[in-house]
Amino acid sequence: MRIAIVGGGATGALAAIHVARRLSGQIGEIVVFEPNETIGRGLAYSTTDPRHLLNVRVSNMSAFPDEPQHLYEWLKARGGACPTPFCFISRGLYGEYLGALAGEARASGAVRHVRDACIDITEDRRAVTLRLESGGAFEADHVILATGNDAKPAVSGFPAEQPWASGSLDGLAQNAPILVIGSGLTMVDMAMSLDRRGHRGRVVAVSRRGLLPSAHRETVLRAVDAGDIPFGADLSKLVGRLRALAARFVSEGADWRSAVDALRPHTQRLWREMSPDQKRRFLRHGRAYWDVHRHRMAPEIEQALGKLMGDGRLTVIAGRVLEVRQEGERLRVRMLRRGAREAKEDVFARIIDCTGLADDPLKTSNPLLRALFARGLLRPDALGIGIDVADTFAIVGADGARSRRIRVVGPLARAAFWECIAIPDIRIQCRQVAEALADAS
Repeated sequence: MRIAIVGGGATGALAAIHVARRLSGQIGEIVVFEPNETIGRGLAYSTTDPRHLLNVRVSNMSAFPDEPQHLYEWLKARGGACPTPFCFISRGLYGEYLGALAGEARASGAVRHVRDACIDITEDRRAVTLRLESGGAFEADHVILATGNDAKPAVSGFPAEQPWASGSLDGLAQNAPILVIGSGLTMVDMAMSLDRRGHRGRVVAVSRRGLLPSAHRETVLRAVDAGDIPFGADLSKLVGRLRALAARFVSEGADWRSAVDALRPHTQRLWREMSPDQKRRFLRHGRAYWDVHRHRMAPEIEQALGKLMGDGRLTVIAGRVLEVRQEGERLRVRMLRRGAREAKEDVFARIIDCTGLADDPLKTSNPLLRALFARGLLRPDALGIGIDVADTFAIVGADGARSRRIRVVGPLARAAFWECIAIPDIRIQCRQVAEALADAS
């Protein structure tokens, strides 16, 4: 059996590692199609800035959910500075970890890396055929789409830089004023990068609610039984139940974080059992609050961010940008603060768009996804925030039919599972897909 994996970032590497481990001796070939020289890093873990830390503790970032100490032991073996499993390492170092695991799989002959991009896929009853950017083709029995986060279109009408684009922070004067649109973890990374580069000008972060991510604390692990969760209930009832759970844990000497973490094994089911209307309400009214409690920053980053804010170098406001006008090398921005009646103007040297992931799948810049949409092998999900994916991870076509040979893991499946953009969730998906392929072999 031949397995093709499209994408060689963190998601693709984890898919290859899990498939190779589960189907050892049962499979003919696993081929990862990734144009970059290495696999395992992708955009998230290619950063060389040591202040870009993981937002998940080491104890929950093992590549293998059944071996929670795997990463910690790897760090100890190489003499890494990680005194306890609660520590937070740099994203670059985590990229080395995934790259090392992928390298071991390649060295063993279990995985082959082809430096080429897949731009189209056709499927018939017998096999799937990948069309490659180089002009070649590759036939496989099954395909795993693991292309990670899609590139986000620029904010409409705004001359904004993308945070991870090459040169997005280059050429800035030391005191240049910066406007960041968004106040989540990407904004935090940008603030850390600017400080490390010696930038001393003011940075203003604006988002609809002006919320910053919470920080991690060492917490008491708690569990919640599925029978105690009102799956499919109205959103207000779910929020009330979560608040009551957090209050109970706090009264017992734990922390609200324990309540959020206890829900983690159930969040995908919670999402899938919401009605489309409930999901829309969550995206509009609850998403920002969930994100700042669920996706937290490392304690040392919290301290560094607090210093920037205390020194007046970083200001976070709730509001929205109404207009941007180019005036020579300056950008004149008109913003309306939340609750204010009149907009105010300010001048910045650069705008950085940190508003998060792309939401409209039909605006994708990925040529493979565009080709699959055009031929009806993919369709948007009911909310239009991603692609339609079955609970078996199979892609769903325009006619509603599930693919028999093409599966999706990681951020591409966000519309179907919601909680699938972080490593602790991606690794479980990759293991589940490996099990499904083992059953199909």
